[in-house]
Amino acid sequence: MTTKMMEQSARVAHAEIEIVIKAPKEEVYNAWFEDTSAWFYHSEETKNSQPAHCEQRMGGKFYKALPGGGFNVLGELTMLKPNEKIRIRGDCTTPMAVVMNITVSFEEVDGGTRVSIDHRMAGEVADDMAEHFEAGWLDGLTNLKGLVESR
Repeated sequence: MTTKMMEQSARVAHAEIEIVIKAPKEEVYNAWFEDTSAWFYHSEETKNSQPAHCEQRMGGKFYKALPGGGFNVLGELTMLKPNEKIRIRGDCTTPMAVVMNITVSFEEVDGGTRVSIDHRMAGEVADDMAEHFEAGWLDGLTNLKGLVESR
């Protein structure tokens, strides 16, 4: 067995993303949970082979199923305020020693719902990690917008 201290300091990064969806916040909030695999995916190729799920309960898992069985847990729900706010804590399956807190807010605005994501990370944070998550969340929220507004 071996132990060692790392000489690098922990780093902190922050990404903020928001989008307005032309639908009532209850509808947007419900789509977050009920249709997760229809909006949260890496690519069209992985949309069906690695469907995403978000369990609507305290301690519920936000995860992606893996081809051939198993799953990757992105995080666990630590706050659930129906139609208002979700908080997820986890490592988003990154291989580095990092913890992430993700707060998703649903707010009524003229003509719809503002969905805001505040994604904070600390630990072995790579230089481009916040930008990577910002782009990923923007893709997901854009998919959520398209899904909900097409109904």
